[in-house]
Amino acid sequence: MSFWKQHARSLMVLAVIAIGILINSPYINYQNYLSQGDHGRDLYAAEAVYRGELPYKDFWWVYGPLTPYYYGLFFKIFGVHITSMILGKLTLCIAAGVLICLGLMEIASPLCAFFCACWFMLFREDFFFTYNHAAGIVMVAGVAFCLLRLIQRNSINALWMLLGFIFLLCLIKLNFGATAIVVSAITVAVNDAVKHTRIDISRKIFYTSILLLIPLISFFIYWSLLKGLSPMEIRQCLPYKEGDQPYDSSVWISLGYFFQITWQIITSNLPNLSLAVIINISLVRCLYLWSWQKISKAQGTILLLAFCMLGLFYLLNTHEYIKSAVWYRILWAQPLSTMISFLLIDTAAQSWSTSARKFIFSIVGLMLILGFIDTMININNTKTDSQYLALPRAQVYVANAPSWITTVQQTTTYLQQTLKPNELFFALPYDCLYYYLTGKRTPTRQLIFFEHIKIPPEQERSVIAELERNHVNYVLLSNRAYVLHEHGLGFLGTTYCPIIGKYIQDNFTPIARFGDWTDEAGWSWNHGTLILKRKST
Repeated sequence: MSFWKQHARSLMVLAVIAIGILINSPYINYQNYLSQGDHGRDLYAAEAVYRGELPYKDFWWVYGPLTPYYYGLFFKIFGVHITSMILGKLTLCIAAGVLICLGLMEIASPLCAFFCACWFMLFREDFFFTYNHAAGIVMVAGVAFCLLRLIQRNSINALWMLLGFIFLLCLIKLNFGATAIVVSAITVAVNDAVKHTRIDISRKIFYTSILLLIPLISFFIYWSLLKGLSPMEIRQCLPYKEGDQPYDSSVWISLGYFFQITWQIITSNLPNLSLAVIINISLVRCLYLWSWQKISKAQGTILLLAFCMLGLFYLLNTHEYIKSAVWYRILWAQPLSTMISFLLIDTAAQSWSTSARKFIFSIVGLMLILGFIDTMININNTKTDSQYLALPRAQVYVANAPSWITTVQQTTTYLQQTLKPNELFFALPYDCLYYYLTGKRTPTRQLIFFEHIKIPPEQERSVIAELERNHVNYVLLSNRAYVLHEHGLGFLGTTYCPIIGKYIQDNFTPIARFGDWTDEAGWSWNHGTLILKRKST
């Protein structure tokens, strides 16, 4: 027992890592839905920086510049395969679990922190469309850990670690880095005021760094990479101005949708329903304890600061969702809601009998076991021959329809057999996956062509000039170029890029067609491709 108390933190971290490996092991060669656009962009970006190219400057990129280098490192170590990318993402998931555990252990019991981390790793909703945001979630968890450590210990070392997490978050998703700066500055200031901490030289350095130095360094990095691009090209990479996003919503619509989806999630399965019941019982118990002053003043201060920080962080991290009502954008707040939930459970459990605590955590443990078994069964049932994307740079099971897999394999094979070793092709409107699968670099800096991208005529002419300069004789055109019913996409040559549309029509002729050209194209379904060849060759 003395050994356990002495090494509880280290043992819990090791346990989280071990359980994290177990939880994530079914995903190592499995990609839920693979899209030819968004996932293709991430895969291409990682390989491009591996070759020495720069985000924004050499290819269009819509997030911070850091993660392509992270995933490029996995390509370098483990080879250029989609499974290498997935391994990098799973590593980030485990890292987030460790930081959640460490953060919650600062103010809650090690057992509760362990269950919190495991619950997050197993039941988290995934950013299904990108590998980038998994890195951002690690930094969000890291910021929460440092702030909880500061609240509990008033540790100056927590502040220096905090600056590192915030800086990295700025280079992953700029607006969430700004959110972390606001939350951290407010939390540190309130913590110092409540505890009457003297503003010494170390505090002055911290405030100067978080409010001035990190923003300036981040600005310089972005500026150096964006330098030379037109204002519209910069807006396409950093779509933060009004009208740059295809989705917009009022606050009330977003809130109504939030409560509707939250209720659906709670009632969707037994683990979610069980945890929701436990959380609500714990919330009532915590309110009772505070109302009747059953919590000591010192502990109450720590808990109040922790709940306020996590609540503020959660609220500010919903800003993209509130603006758009796009559900996946609320997932930036997911690690914070999980930590709030388990902190409520632990706070309430401390006033319960030993038997009650064992009962509650037994239920949580049982739900984790059942959830893991269910996940294993579902993924293993998907891993069939018809779901395997067998191309050399893929080697992964996907949840896409077999017809999508066939189209991708046929198109990639045709391009590899048709193109000369150093010959490039042009893929549009947003089919970067084929650049990655064929091992070809893009002949143009621009990777995406849709109505909501708002490509001006001068940029169209610049793209055509790049095609001519790179002697592009083949064009891959997917049926995603002709979508009128999905908001923001449009009809190539009519609602967007009329100059490029006419250039392709005048200079290229179809030579091969694959996939579904009957149904309207979707994000990763009803996929069809058309290969065109230059008329003069």
